[in-house]
Amino acid sequence: MTPFPWHREVLSRIASDREHMPHALLVQGREGIGKVDFARALAAAVLCEAPRAGLACESCPSCHWLSQGNHPDFREIVPEAASEDDEDEAADAKEKAKSVFIKIEQVRAVADFLTLSTHRAGFRVLLLHPAESMHPNAANSLLKSLEEPPPGTLIVLVSDRPARLLATLRSRCRKVVLPTPPRDEALAWLRTQDIAAPEAALAAAGGAPLLAVRLAAPEEAEFRRRLLAELARPSGADPLGFAPIVDRTAVERFLYGLQTWVHDLVRARLAGDVRHHAEHAAALKARARASNLDALLALDRELAAARALASHPLNPRLLAEHLLMAYNRATKP
Repeated sequence: MTPFPWHREVLSRIASDREHMPHALLVQGREGIGKVDFARALAAAVLCEAPRAGLACESCPSCHWLSQGNHPDFREIVPEAASEDDEDEAADAKEKAKSVFIKIEQVRAVADFLTLSTHRAGFRVLLLHPAESMHPNAANSLLKSLEEPPPGTLIVLVSDRPARLLATLRSRCRKVVLPTPPRDEALAWLRTQDIAAPEAALAAAGGAPLLAVRLAAPEEAEFRRRLLAELARPSGADPLGFAPIVDRTAVERFLYGLQTWVHDLVRARLAGDVRHHAEHAAALKARARASNLDALLALDRELAAARALASHPLNPRLLAEHLLMAYNRATKP
């Protein structure tokens, strides 16, 4: 796997030092910068039989197997709900709801993989993401492997929210903190993706290029346009009128849009500028002047808590109504 340009230096530095490769890494950083892609590229480099400057050659048997998804010394664990194997939605609806957690059974299922000899007399790599989605029992089960890892083992955890991991897990991993790429570098990459208005998408994503790609998708962009128009209304949002369009599939985009708008309000109030929604700078600054700063900060905390539960069962309409009412109270003149 070819790494993103903003990852190459860090990736090469870690993968080149095979003699001192740690048994476990915790790859962390903000959402949308390509942490999972970095981890997969690292796995490819570590498993490669003819690495070049620490990076995978992409032509040896190991690289070929990995690209085909059948490398015998590589495993990847994700929550059942994140699996891309489901193609028939009608059939899926009849099945039991898939878990949003990584379960203990999934961790136990790779026990033999971690203890048996490798097929190519090299490394074995276990990739697990998002690490914060591990059920406590699964985390405790993985902890046993981290305490006494077999030789030639690399376990890579990827997390947007490492503070939610067990302290004992974090302490047994070397941390790799991936920064948000420089704006010019992110924009240069976005322009190769043929998306509309890359500057606006990158700003809405807070500088995270992969998140910017998602936000630039037509359905995402239209929802964001409607939400921001609602939030920019001089008289305040209409909770009962807007909430019905926030169904279960739109919860995450609603929360993200409202959260970035609140961030811009706080920034406008304290620093006089905005970061995410420059096209609405005038409306943001006007509402910021009339806003209650303590109420905005309390709303931001509530939004962060709601995003942490966005994938759990909830009533999207009632949630949207409640948060928009809280928004109106925090920003009323």
